[in-house]
Amino acid sequence: MISDELLFEVASDYYVRHMLQKDIALKYGVSRVQISKYLKMAEERGIVRIEIEPPSIKSSIVKEYEAFFTSRFGLKRLFIARGARNEKTVLKALGREVTKYLGTLPEREMNIGLGWGNTIFTVAETVERLERPKWQIIPLSGGTARLADKRFNINHIVQNFANRISARAVPMYLPFILENAQQLENTKQSLEYINIQKLWEHLDVIICSVGYSIARSPLFRENLLDVSYADELEKRSVVGDVLTHYFDINGKMFEKNILANCINLGFEQYLKAGERVIVAAGHHKVDGIVGALRGGLIDTLITDEFTARFVKEYVLYDEGGE
Repeated sequence: MISDELLFEVASDYYVRHMLQKDIALKYGVSRVQISKYLKMAEERGIVRIEIEPPSIKSSIVKEYEAFFTSRFGLKRLFIARGARNEKTVLKALGREVTKYLGTLPEREMNIGLGWGNTIFTVAETVERLERPKWQIIPLSGGTARLADKRFNINHIVQNFANRISARAVPMYLPFILENAQQLENTKQSLEYINIQKLWEHLDVIICSVGYSIARSPLFRENLLDVSYADELEKRSVVGDVLTHYFDINGKMFEKNILANCINLGFEQYLKAGERVIVAAGHHKVDGIVGALRGGLIDTLITDEFTARFVKEYVLYDEGGE
């Protein structure tokens, strides 16, 4: 059995001291082929971790987009990942940018609210390790067993995110949607509902994405929300939502009573949060990002360079060009 200590020493010789494999082989009295096997074993056992960091975007390009988004929409901060054609690659890159953003926040006690969906699900699994034991990670909606998609398992997402940064997850065992007014009234009397409302009233940061397709939304596909509501949203030319609060391309909000039966962060609570962070990338999210920017719903945008360019081109074209 090759010990971890030996593998560590061999890996240190190769990766840290930059010795040639043939010289390491002479040092330990084995063949060069054996040293190659040792290095492979060190990687398999987690003694060696190889990371490939994509090249950073030129600072001049970042400043160009920062100036545009600040002057047009009053955006406070912009984080731009390197663009990629593969969605998984882009989402992982967004996770790295979220890590950079989190690194700018104070380590004091903070309430960080988290949304759901594919983007935030992936971010919660890929955000890099931090030590933030004083932070609380808080779900911004109830859950539902009627939605099997793990990307909408809010407690799972919150726990994953909290684990990655050594923060405290605050699970919520309340349904996303209630069947009737009486059930809603009973729920509002519960201690859990009262406690989550207190937390929602004092959010330091919200991290969520923008929804982009009413037809593809699991909330309508799985009949959690009435399909007639989807028809109304289509008629109003809705282009996206933040935490199930819908808006059109100009940022005009469309709210209806159906959401009154949902356990979901209220729109006024969303606006009250200390900082609202939107994480979104892809051509399919451009309309949603534009609408959210025009509606003043974003303080910090975390996206990739392709999406930043698409948004800028869309706005300039829509406004008659420059």
